[in-house]
Amino acid sequence: MVFWTILRRETFQLTRSVHGLAPLFLALAGAGAFFVWALRRAEGTAETLPALWGLATAFGLPFLAAVAASRGFTQDREVGMLRLMFSTPVRARWWVLGKVMAAWVLCMVYVGGMGLSCWALTRWAMPADAALPGTWVGFALAVAALAAQALLWCGVGTLVSLFSRSSASTFLVSLLACLAAPPALCQALAAAFGRPMAQWPWFPMQMAVYDCAGGLVDVRALVGCVTGAAVLIYAAGMAFDALRLCATER
Repeated sequence: MVFWTILRRETFQLTRSVHGLAPLFLALAGAGAFFVWALRRAEGTAETLPALWGLATAFGLPFLAAVAASRGFTQDREVGMLRLMFSTPVRARWWVLGKVMAAWVLCMVYVGGMGLSCWALTRWAMPADAALPGTWVGFALAVAALAAQALLWCGVGTLVSLFSRSSASTFLVSLLACLAAPPALCQALAAAFGRPMAQWPWFPMQMAVYDCAGGLVDVRALVGCVTGAAVLIYAAGMAFDALRLCATER
């Protein structure tokens, strides 16, 4: 019950603040424009509709997750709520999980909004007799990949928010980590094993969604996202306990 109470509180405050709805509409507009451009570029090709939709949605996800998670503990620090949270008997993992899952819920609203946009934009941007190949299975696999990635990005932002004193710095550091860490890791693994680890090493996470939408499920990428999110959530809980033990807001 503690977790659900925290989740409801965080989700309500996130959706009614500037950190929620405004970035959500901005991300939807940007991803929708990218989707329309991709549709027009795919004319005469063998691209599937789920693959184009997943690729367009994936590019806006790190931005929205960084914005949503930037509220996290940073705003609690700014208003003096963090010290009160330290004094409560609620365990650290419930605070962290509540923050992460509230940001994740917003990200999944974005994914659902892009699904509706896909249906509307294809009817507007494509001729009435045109049809792109694709099945509901491709959309389902793309949503699963996007959900795993969103959980990872929200974990990154929540961990960063514990140590940042301003929402702007939390957003910038979180976004930089979400965009720079995957290609850096991909390049490091390619150098270590002597072979490329992804077809597009500078966009490995986006390409994982693209491949899943096309039916090529990379289980390693999905498991890596979920495992990474679990490690980040655990690290955030340990950091929260350390800050509570020291009775400091650094």
